[in-house]
Amino acid sequence: MILSDHEVNSHLREKLQNIRGRHLCAVLGTYEALAKYERNAFPELRGPDGKPLAPPINVNRTLLDRIPDAESKSLVANEARRPEFVRERLYQGFDQLLADELGRTQVATLKHMELLFAYDLELNTLRTRAVNEKYILLLLPGQRASDRVTLFHEASPEWHKTLPKELLPEDHLFELKP
Repeated sequence: MILSDHEVNSHLREKLQNIRGRHLCAVLGTYEALAKYERNAFPELRGPDGKPLAPPINVNRTLLDRIPDAESKSLVANEARRPEFVRERLYQGFDQLLADELGRTQVATLKHMELLFAYDLELNTLRTRAVNEKYILLLLPGQRASDRVTLFHEASPEWHKTLPKELLPEDHLFELKP
């Protein structure tokens, strides 16, 4: 079901008050719709404690910023020969980013996660970290088509990715009106 910004917030408020079950949700939409949502409706959203949520984290930028310059140069130079090393380094950085953020706040909102999908990183860390009254909200460029979520749907088909079905239950996915 495609929802307005305020309808998405209403569903998210309900999920953020629930202390049982999985605490991982995603908002889907075009890049433009997600930017509009982040700018206009997201600031109205409150966490379980009633306080405004921290601004969404740009995962791509944060991961790259956390890698020291010398290591970054080495990763780039060796990427073609050792892509698994780059993948592992990004995964470790992502897992540590989640641990740090959820240690600081109850709700982590993530956006711009293209690096994770470009390197086909394991996403189960999202599920394992979103427990014990810790919540993760994903802002993802994508659209739902029956039981499948296509990410980066605005790009050429060769760049499309499919969100793993087991990552998020149907009632934790909310699609914005374009």
